[in-house]
Amino acid sequence: MTFFKIKKAPRLLPPVFFLLAAILLLVYSDIIRLGVLNGLQSCAYVLIPSLFPFMALSGILSESRAADTLQKALAPVMRHFFHLPACTACAVLMGMIGGYPIGAKMTAALLEQKRIDLQTAGRMLCFCVNAGPSFLISAVGAGLLGNLQSGLLLLCCQWISALTIGFLLGQKHPLPTADSNPVGEHRGRPFSAALVHGVQSGINGMLSVIAYVLLFSAVLEIFAVFAGTDGYLLSWIAGFMEVTTGCIHAAAQKDLVLIGFFVSFSGFSVFFQAISFFKGVVPSFVPFFLSRLAHGAITAIFVKIGISLFPQTVETVFSNFSNSVHPEFSSTPTVAILLIFLCGVLLFSFSTWNFRRLD
Repeated sequence: MTFFKIKKAPRLLPPVFFLLAAILLLVYSDIIRLGVLNGLQSCAYVLIPSLFPFMALSGILSESRAADTLQKALAPVMRHFFHLPACTACAVLMGMIGGYPIGAKMTAALLEQKRIDLQTAGRMLCFCVNAGPSFLISAVGAGLLGNLQSGLLLLCCQWISALTIGFLLGQKHPLPTADSNPVGEHRGRPFSAALVHGVQSGINGMLSVIAYVLLFSAVLEIFAVFAGTDGYLLSWIAGFMEVTTGCIHAAAQKDLVLIGFFVSFSGFSVFFQAISFFKGVVPSFVPFFLSRLAHGAITAIFVKIGISLFPQTVETVFSNFSNSVHPEFSSTPTVAILLIFLCGVLLFSFSTWNFRRLD
């Protein structure tokens, strides 16, 4: 009887989960409403202005004939540095400069067009999902921290981290031959048609992004009820849920290293945004999640190094707060935690790495 109950327990988890969710929606309806309103504010003032132009541009680029020219120019870099075919050039480039879900969106499009295989798509996800310059420099640097230098530091550290992960993963795969770069197989649309389809694709992608931001903003408000409104615990919960809110809380803790971790980890909101673009056969997302942890840890370490090289950046940033504090990052637990994250994630991922579909 006991074994039967244990075997039946997993079947009961989804109904219990949805029952608890319904109870929370009824009991904390005002708090959830506040979370959705905060999410809408983030979308209106941060997300849409910084992301939608790049979302539309990525759609236009992938649909137009200009993609072929760009792929030919970047083919040697893709082949020798990342061990990737030339057709991935636009996705990698836009994943670096466009904003969080754009790299995943373009990777999913390549997979759907059968221009890359499932393994290549899984590998690209591990380093092509990054915060864009407009978000880091304008929103986080100038807007949140009141200092462009801090935004530039975060951007450079994130790029170095992404390039490091992309290079290391490439070394585990054979060098593609020149014949394996299917540049000529792509026949782009005329610019007028590419504009229409690209903008429409950007709108659809933007709606998906906004939906997940609103969902996780509401969930975060529920967590705040039980975790309180202050301290590192809420900062970590916020950063793992939604990146913008996590950066706000980390800035309140005067921890630039933690901000560096959050912008590269990007939160579960971005994680599910990336998943939503894949239809049908999808790559395993376990390596993707592990790479987010490694990405955040590497970025945080480089931010720590940047702070030691340019201490005036931190002083200028945190002098904008009411209580001017010059934090001693070496005496905080953040760096130690992130180093443990980095070592554990990299050892685990490199020893068990595979991109098979999860059953």
